[in-house]
Amino acid sequence: MNKQSRKSRKPKKTKGLGAGIIAFGAVFALYSSIFHPHSLGGYILAFVLSGLVGTVVKIMGEGLDLSTKEKVPQSLQNIAEDTGNPEVDALLAKGREMITEIREQNKQIAEPSLNTTLTKLENQCAEVFRAVYDKPAKAPQIRKFMDYYLPTTLKLVKGYRMLGERNVAGADSAAARKRIDEALAVVLKGCQKMLDNLYRDDVLDITTDIDVLEQMLKRDGLTESALELAAQQARQAAQLDRQVEAARQRAQEAMPQAPTLQTPSYTTGQGQAMAQAPRKEHKNE
Repeated sequence: MNKQSRKSRKPKKTKGLGAGIIAFGAVFALYSSIFHPHSLGGYILAFVLSGLVGTVVKIMGEGLDLSTKEKVPQSLQNIAEDTGNPEVDALLAKGREMITEIREQNKQIAEPSLNTTLTKLENQCAEVFRAVYDKPAKAPQIRKFMDYYLPTTLKLVKGYRMLGERNVAGADSAAARKRIDEALAVVLKGCQKMLDNLYRDDVLDITTDIDVLEQMLKRDGLTESALELAAQQARQAAQLDRQVEAARQRAQEAMPQAPTLQTPSYTTGQGQAMAQAPRKEHKNE
């Protein structure tokens, strides 16, 4: 926690305690003037009631923020403190200002689609600064982003807001606003790409650690060998074949038998007589 936040909490505790004491005395005096307690029980009841009210007022005085200053946005909470590196802290301070400016401009624009884009842009920028906050050595990778891309983006957003506020409704204005909307979508993709690049080394380190871990486990015999894996796959395949064969047999047993055609049968002699009959008729003719 930085020094500024510690200083801001101390006055709150002092004010809360003072308010609690005043509330205790006021309630005790009011109770006494109304009910005029003359017994020990009455004074105890007045003391308990006054203490309860005083405690509530004290807690409210310490925790209730009555200032009109906006609280730290969710997107900035992860980079609210300094790193101790003056150069990086100056960069992060500038980043906080730009994120706050994006938020303020977004509040003044009444375009739901653009509001969504600017909210995503705010969160993406916050994640970029968080990567630098976690590892200050990454600061040089976002120099161009800070010196050109983000300031130019803010300039475009302000131009969009200005055209809307002044009710500029010409064809050129509509075309300009459309191009700004499209450009912000491109900037959003660029921020995502930059974020991926910032974490590329981290991802590579993780995958390298995984590969080394797997190799060590195999070397120490703590994983299945390729032969055991192949045998397991063969057993699974054989079991699947048996299931398929059993299913085929059940299907055949359940299939009804098709009826067969009954044809008259002749003996060999009858067949020969029928075959020779036409020939005899032909001779008689």
